[in-house]
Amino acid sequence: MAGTNPQSHDWNWLHVVLLVVMVGTLFYCSWINNRTVIRGYELNDLRAEEKRLLEEQDKLQAELATLLRPQNLARLARKLGLREPQAGHKVVLP
Repeated sequence: MAGTNPQSHDWNWLHVVLLVVMVGTLFYCSWINNRTVIRGYELNDLRAEEKRLLEEQDKLQAELATLLRPQNLARLARKLGLREPQAGHKVVLP
């Protein structure tokens, strides 16, 4: 090895180190991009679920408003066998 130049040997190691750094950077960027895409899909799914839940909430609120109407409550009370209290059975609370 009398003819090898020590600077040439260092230069080869520098190329190897730079190549390893570049490949590592490439893998890291690919991983970050993959995570970003996955998070995007998850966000899209969550937005669809939010929309579905808001629609269900609207339907339930409409159903509750219908059930709480005085006409419906009176009909339900009669169906359950309830009737208006007689004059002496009413208690007025302060």
